Amino acid sequence: MGPVRQPPHLRLFPPSPHPRGKLVTGYMGALNRFQTPFTRRLVIMGVVSFFGLLPFVTNDYILHLFNMACIYAIVAVGLNIITGYAGQLSLGHGALFGIGTYTGVLLSAKAGLPFFLAVPIAGVVALMAGSIFAIPSLRLRPIYLPMATLAGQFIAEYIFLHWVSLSGGSQGLVAAKITLGGRILETHGSLFYITAIFLLLTIWLADNLIRGKIGRALEAIRQNDRVAAALGIAVYPHKLLAFAISAFFGGLAGALFAYAVETITPSLFNLTLSIQFLAIILVGGLGSITGSLLGAVVIVFLNEILGLLGVWLMNSASYAGSGMAMMPLNEFGLGLVIVIFIIFKPKGLAGICGNIKLRFQRWPFS
Repeated sequence: MGPVRQPPHLRLFPPSPHPRGKLVTGYMGALNRFQTPFTRRLVIMGVVSFFGLLPFVTNDYILHLFNMACIYAIVAVGLNIITGYAGQLSLGHGALFGIGTYTGVLLSAKAGLPFFLAVPIAGVVALMAGSIFAIPSLRLRPIYLPMATLAGQFIAEYIFLHWVSLSGGSQGLVAAKITLGGRILETHGSLFYITAIFLLLTIWLADNLIRGKIGRALEAIRQNDRVAAALGIAVYPHKLLAFAISAFFGGLAGALFAYAVETITPSLFNLTLSIQFLAIILVGGLGSITGSLLGAVVIVFLNEILGLLGVWLMNSASYAGSGMAMMPLNEFGLGLVIVIFIIFKPKGLAGICGNIKLRFQRWPFS
């Protein structure tokens, strides 16, 4: 029996973004992302308006930062699957990101593959490279996966720097331009639209995965893998699937990163980058796709602000000659933000947004 609807002349309240007295009686009702048609229309209008109008209301500099935020958000969504939902820590997503970047550059610039074919192949290559360390370590205690991914990070950095014939060494490589229908896409706006499409596809895939039985199995594994195994959940295959999806998203974002920055050098994919990806999901909120988006925007703009602040301090007369002391300013600011959120807001920005939403739902009784 469907919900009872009031006649138009008896409606006392306008449409609400949250349901009033909706009773969920099964899994299918609980799996619905949008509980009311009004919420669905509101979210679609907001997404289309933001991504559609942003290139027309900002300059190329701000648009480039949002483009980087979209790329980092793709990595954060994948990292949240393995860390926020499955409870497995990875310290090597900077390496997977770099593998996807170099693969995308080699396939497009040297092999001549088109953009929309080189990007998914880069994700698959990152998946296979990450599986070399994940397959044996996921069978053991949780501490072995962080150690294995950290070792993979150092190995990848060494290969990027010393395999000159493949990676170009310290000189780096130059990525090819994106071509679509015989036209070269060079503007920041066109690249932003492509990156936004990949981000929305990533969110859609991850959201449907998490809301299904695989997502419930991953959350059970995060709580207690022994109890999950006793309940009949295949712990190792689910962990491996979560890491494979996370590695694929990391390589996919790395290939997009190659087209965004054009010139690729090994110094871009160090351990600090892996810590930045962890900072994104910590600041945004573990186990939250929305938090991955918010955290990516905050970290990207924070890095840019700290970089500009460091340049200003080095050029000012008061701090003349203290350039070496200003170099680790980004790392200091990143670590400070992580500590602040862990102490005061462990649920991240997603928790703050959830509290605000709850207050609106309870208004005027809260």
